Amino acid sequence: MSIELERNTKAEQGVLGIQRWIIASLRYQRFFSLDELNDAISILLDKYNNKIVKRFNKSRSELFNELDKPNLQTLPKERYVYKEYKEATVNVGYHVSLDKCEYSVPFEYLSKKVQIRYSNSTVEIYYKNSLIATHTKLHFAGSNSTKTEHMPKSHQYQSLKTNPGSFLNWANNIGINTVYWVKKELKSVKHPPNVYNKLNAVLSLSKIHGKKELDLALQYALQNSLSKTSSIKSILDKKLYLQKELSDIHSHQIINYHENLRGNIYH
Repeated sequence: MSIELERNTKAEQGVLGIQRWIIASLRYQRFFSLDELNDAISILLDKYNNKIVKRFNKSRSELFNELDKPNLQTLPKERYVYKEYKEATVNVGYHVSLDKCEYSVPFEYLSKKVQIRYSNSTVEIYYKNSLIATHTKLHFAGSNSTKTEHMPKSHQYQSLKTNPGSFLNWANNIGINTVYWVKKELKSVKHPPNVYNKLNAVLSLSKIHGKKELDLALQYALQNSLSKTSSIKSILDKKLYLQKELSDIHSHQIINYHENLRGNIYH
């Protein structure tokens, strides 16, 4: 038997011994609250620890004071905080995603792989074991935390491949409705990088469905106040924009060919 296993076995036997002794001592008593039971256990626990162990001719309290207590260290000033870890890649908007929320890092870490260490209250972002960003933990999906100091200076910002102008140029190459939609999305946030992922995902749909189809889909989305990426994908997949066109044509035909309609020859 290994030393570690032997230690674990002795610890389990110790717990079992005190458990049986306390339960046996209380088996005929009736308690009406948890506090009352805990008080009774506390008294018996002290009594058990002060009993003389024949093998050592000393009590467990005496052994603790002689062997363990001198080696105890002071407790840390701050309570231990449980943290979880996650690796992520910094996206085009110099943010990382965690639990459907976005956190900024200094822009020079674009496309770098970083480590996120987070608790229920804080988010720490490291690059090669060096802390590069700290945020308060967000708890609502879709929220973002962007720090001004993480944003590049204006001249550096414009020189980046990804900026508002690059998305507007891309949109202009697709259609007028796409330009209007991109402008609307950029205005909806305080920091443009917070929508870069969304803009990139939606505009890239033109490579799958075609430019004309995406522009019509975004026209439909704007008219129906739909902004989620999943909604726009659904419009394209179901070709909802074509249903509207057919509806408009049908309405036009009814108006033009109604037998009671007075045409331009009526006097």
